[in-house]
Amino acid sequence: MGLRDLVASGVALADNLTADLQPTVQHEAWTGNDGFGGATYATAVPRAALVERKQKQVLNPQGQEVLSEHTITLLRPIAANGAPDRFEPIDPRDRFTLPDGTTGPILSIESFTDRVTGAGYFAQVFLGAGGGAG
Repeated sequence: MGLRDLVASGVALADNLTADLQPTVQHEAWTGNDGFGGATYATAVPRAALVERKQKQVLNPQGQEVLSEHTITLLRPIAANGAPDRFEPIDPRDRFTLPDGTTGPILSIESFTDRVTGAGYFAQVFLGAGGGAG
């Protein structure tokens, strides 16, 4: 068993052991612009994830420290959306909605990806303060 298999097995084990702790979040993939200054999104996809409400300093894509309000940890692979100009499989313009209705801008995305297959082992999405409950 190589290191790639060991990491994949470890993430699968973590997913299995934490399954009862994973609520369902809604993930809407950004697909483009509507031509009027608004964004368009794919139909929401329910995803099991660990959700932690905790303030944490993270670096945004511009290298600035910003305050995250929630961390979403996805322990299952996410297929690429395929829309042009997207960063796959999670784009910073995507939207996540937590079970209580909380949303927020994606401030940062961290993932561990198999460089051979391009598939992600896991991803963490850091949300800023936004709309909805919470």
